[in-house]
Amino acid sequence: MKSILFAGVLAFSTAAWAAPAASATASATAPAAAKQPAAPIKTRDIPVNQFMQNRLPVQIALNIPVPVDYAPAQIKRMGYTYWMRPADAITATAASLPTSGGYMTGSTATNVTYDARHQVFYGIDDPGSVAKMRTVAANVQIRQFKTGKHPAVMVSMISGTTLQPAYFMYMATGVKNEVFFLSLRAPDGRPEVGADIWARLAANVELASK
Repeated sequence: MKSILFAGVLAFSTAAWAAPAASATASATAPAAAKQPAAPIKTRDIPVNQFMQNRLPVQIALNIPVPVDYAPAQIKRMGYTYWMRPADAITATAASLPTSGGYMTGSTATNVTYDARHQVFYGIDDPGSVAKMRTVAANVQIRQFKTGKHPAVMVSMISGTTLQPAYFMYMATGVKNEVFFLSLRAPDGRPEVGADIWARLAANVELASK
């Protein structure tokens, strides 16, 4: 049974972002400008139950950092919710999501389960699943939050096919072994943007687990 993780990795199969090259003329006649760090992306905290459009079986005290220009998109896919720029949502479908503006998704449609007794997310952080991840991705990083009421595991990686970053979070609802997940596709696949949003989410997860 395939984990939703690998379906998510395949969803990132888009062209890698590349900055437009400067013209030869400009580079020959003007001094190179100092590279300025990108401004941090602006986000707003959305309660996870609102983000998931009330699909969760319980209320969970977690805020999701969502880019300020994202809004819920009316895309038809059972059990899924999508957030993206309204302009992108006009033409987006579940099979064709925007790569330039990026998007976030949430779903309860996952084969991952949480074993509270052993504190393991089966299908994501058990040894067999980790080994499978490392065959299709590089720089796999797993961060676990197992002390709170709603244990979570956050995963970031570089897709072996697109060479772009992928981000996933799985959290136990506390109802039986049910789990929901969130994923992020940063605008243009930009790693600094994805890492920034993911770090903010990790801080919120850590706060919620205390």
